[in-house]
Amino acid sequence: MAGPGTEMSATARRRNASGESTRVMLMEVAERLFATRGIEAVTLREIQEAAGQSNTSVIRYHFGSRDGLIRALIAFRLSTLGTERQEMLARMRDEGREADPRAVVWLLVRPLANSIKAGEMFVPFLARLSEEPRARTDYWPDHLDDDWTQERLEELVEAALQDLPERVRRGRTFQLYTSLLNVLAESARSGHGIGEAQLHNYVDGWVGMLTAPVSYETRGLFAESEQR
Repeated sequence: MAGPGTEMSATARRRNASGESTRVMLMEVAERLFATRGIEAVTLREIQEAAGQSNTSVIRYHFGSRDGLIRALIAFRLSTLGTERQEMLARMRDEGREADPRAVVWLLVRPLANSIKAGEMFVPFLARLSEEPRARTDYWPDHLDDDWTQERLEELVEAALQDLPERVRRGRTFQLYTSLLNVLAESARSGHGIGEAQLHNYVDGWVGMLTAPVSYETRGLFAESEQR
């Protein structure tokens, strides 16, 4: 026969499980609303109502604030993306492909594509977030593992482009990140998904953009600007 302590422990576990499921549901609802309408266009009340919650304090209870909700959402999704990227990077290193531009592009793309395939709206949420000047200072969790920050990903891309001048590398890295985030985000918003053939086609284009020869005109203009 179970004692009072056992019954209380089981009750606490059920309460904790219920609280965690509510927390995850709020993040998923917020993610969808932020992705479709924009970060600043969505109120806490709209998230609460869309999640079917009658308690007007539910978001503040679980996250403390609107910014806390956004930080929790980012940490929640990036934990999965980070694990997947770590596994991919380990395979790349085993195969000697850590500096292969195509492998590095897939390192960026595949986890995001898998997120879209799972029905998540994190990619379009990230695209919306990238438009916010306050994204890094106010929304990005300061406790995240540094392995998969945007800066770390940019370092991996630039390391795969060592044959190109530094300014070209930096420009193309920015171009790659902006392009893939917005292209994949639009696919997620459309609801049609991304076929594997189309995904490979996108990757072909991004790899071509990264590795394209630098024209004489571009080299000349960079040289002129450095002399000023």
